[in-house]
Amino acid sequence: MLFDYRVDGYEITKKDQALIEEKILKLEKFDNRLQQADEDTVKIHVNLVRGTRHNSPNFGLRVQLTAPSISLRAEASGKTIPNAMDEVERKLRVQLEKLGS
Repeated sequence: MLFDYRVDGYEITKKDQALIEEKILKLEKFDNRLQQADEDTVKIHVNLVRGTRHNSPNFGLRVQLTAPSISLRAEASGKTIPNAMDEVERKLRVQLEKLGS
């Protein structure tokens, strides 16, 4: 899978990238098309925005997953990147499960 990061207002760390990539790679088990696709045909666009809401930092995370005959999008916000990514992962998993049924 190819990961493309677009970050606004925040310097993404290697730890953040590893967390995001680990959670997205776990999604392969929900759809054979992701498992069988060539590495360069599955594209992941990650938009990460850091803003303030009610005087506390907030992260907005939007992920677009594109593979042969699949196009999924999910977004979430949270106080931390792991919180936002947990919600994005859940939303993508639900979409994959619906496509599989």
